Amino acid sequence: MFQSHWNENSKEVIEINQFSYPVYYSFLQYLYTDTVDLPPEDAIGLLDLATSYCENRLKKLCQHIIKRGITVENAFLLHSAAVQYEAKDLEDFCFKFCVNHLTGVTQTMAFWRMDGMLLKDFVVKAGQCGGFKN
Repeated sequence: MFQSHWNENSKEVIEINQFSYPVYYSFLQYLYTDTVDLPPEDAIGLLDLATSYCENRLKKLCQHIIKRGITVENAFLLHSAAVQYEAKDLEDFCFKFCVNHLTGVTQTMAFWRMDGMLLKDFVVKAGQCGGFKN
């Protein structure tokens, strides 16, 4: 039924380049062992892959890894990734971290490179929770 409709049908090797090797490797490791061993900087890619395949348990594992690796330098980038991949728990965690380290976070390139609407939403939410009080 599907034999004549797929471009990959005649290829011996199918290349998938959407994610990095460590991300695919960790995904396969998770599928076979139910564990993940990945540095926090690669966990965003794995979170994206887990979202693509609706792997909710893997999403939670990725969020845990990301939480352990949050810093002032990457906090806003991680917050925006959490919003993008609809990881509410991670979004809340990153938001609280950003508000608690607001001066440092607002001095990072990730903060200034952020999408206007996301930045606006962040500033409004930070104001509502008292992030700008003296």
